[in-house]
Amino acid sequence: MIRGLTLISILTLGLFAMSATQLQTIDRDTLGCIKGIGEKRLNAIITYREKHQVTSLDELLEISGVGKKTIENIRNDVKKKSCQIDKQKQIKESKEDIQKKDIKAE
Repeated sequence: MIRGLTLISILTLGLFAMSATQLQTIDRDTLGCIKGIGEKRLNAIITYREKHQVTSLDELLEISGVGKKTIENIRNDVKKKSCQIDKQKQIKESKEDIQKKDIKAE
C-alpha cells in the first residue's frame, strides 16, 4: 500500500515538473492561447521565465495577476475558443491543400 502511494506521488510530481519544463520552452503564441492569459500576463510570464528557471508552475503565483485559476488552465492546457477555431481552420486548410496536390498529381 505504501509503495503504491509512493509510486503515485513520484509520478504526479513528474507530471508537474514536466509541465514546468514545457512552460519554460513553450513559444509565445502557444502560451498566449491558454485561457486567462492575455497580452499583459503573457508578457509578465515571458519576463519571469527569462529571469528564473521555472521548476514548478506554482512559482507563477509570484507574478502579479497570475492566480490559481490561470495555473490550473496552464496545467490542463485549456485553450481559448479563438485559438481552437484558428487551429481547426489551419487543419481544414491543410487538408484542402493536400487534396489539391493529390488532384494535380493525378
